[in-house]
Amino acid sequence: MQSHELEDLTLLLVRDADEAEMWIDRWALSYPTVRTAAVSRSRPIAEWQQAVGAAVGSIHSRNIAAVAHGAGISGWLSWLYLADVNMQKRVKNMILVSPRQDAFPDDADHTLQRVRCHCPSALVIGRNDRECPQKWAQQQAQLWGARLLAAPQPGRLNGHLNGWQWGMKLLQEMLLK
Repeated sequence: MQSHELEDLTLLLVRDADEAEMWIDRWALSYPTVRTAAVSRSRPIAEWQQAVGAAVGSIHSRNIAAVAHGAGISGWLSWLYLADVNMQKRVKNMILVSPRQDAFPDDADHTLQRVRCHCPSALVIGRNDRECPQKWAQQQAQLWGARLLAAPQPGRLNGHLNGWQWGMKLLQEMLLK
């Protein structure tokens, strides 16, 4: 992105509603223009799409950077699958953190099997995350067209992690490329 485009950027954070407070909540307070959505893996895909769609619908910026965590990734990708080309062009990058293998149901449209990332995207996992095995994460990254990255933190990336500075730096690097 060009530096002038950063002036018209909203950070969209899609969190896992079933997780306790974590780094993504600190990010919601740290960035100047933020919208949030939350999805629970126990809800149907249509509700995920509605929750994320409501958050995206409230964004007036021309540019969007999306960060999703856990079941929030499922919600974000299910919404993205329905997004038209003009809306997709507004999304400049995506960071998908610690997806939950149990939050990827199949539906009649095979939404989560058919969605693709159309912009620079990273699928980030912690080392030895039992809920997101590396082999499965690699398959998902290839399927979606995202780059798989291992964060320096071990296990599930769902704690405070001191605001997860590593992730913030990754976001900044992706935005400035």
